[in-house]
Amino acid sequence: MKIICIGDSLTNGNIGYTYRNYLNEKYETINKGIDGDTTEGAAFRLKRCLSDKRYQDINTYILFVGINDLIFSFSGFSSFDEEIYKKSQKDFNNLYESMLIDLKNNDKKVITVGLPYVEFPDFNQNLIVSRNDIIKNSANAFGFSYIDIYSLQKEEAKKGTKLTLDGVHFAEISAKLLADSIIEKL
Repeated sequence: MKIICIGDSLTNGNIGYTYRNYLNEKYETINKGIDGDTTEGAAFRLKRCLSDKRYQDINTYILFVGINDLIFSFSGFSSFDEEIYKKSQKDFNNLYESMLIDLKNNDKKVITVGLPYVEFPDFNQNLIVSRNDIIKNSANAFGFSYIDIYSLQKEEAKKGTKLTLDGVHFAEISAKLLADSIIEKL
């Protein structure tokens, strides 16, 4: 079975470990992850995949995007701007839903993945939780699967497990957790 994997560096796998390497041999992944990419870039790439004749017979997509939107926009600032955050939530919701509409209109099976747990000191995890609510609610509205990788990682973090190499990019345990969850959904 072929699967198109849309995402950022967590999908691409040049930095750290990617879940794609832990899917069993029944699955051939087509890597459409780009390091440092945002949801906007992923949406553009998705449209190209859906219109590309080479991919027309591939029915399954994994959508794992959005963490860079938060990290680039809301980390490293001394103050939090509520208005900017509310606008970013609305913009993300609209863009994410547009991707799901494109996938639904093309009769694709979709597994959405929420944003991961971030191990940066003082990073506001509530930003991730609220963004994951958008992803989960959108996936449910369109009848697509949702994987809450954040909660899976958070359970491991309570055990003292190191989940990332640098605060975001997956250590092997995180990649395996996600791969196991994806296999269950497939």
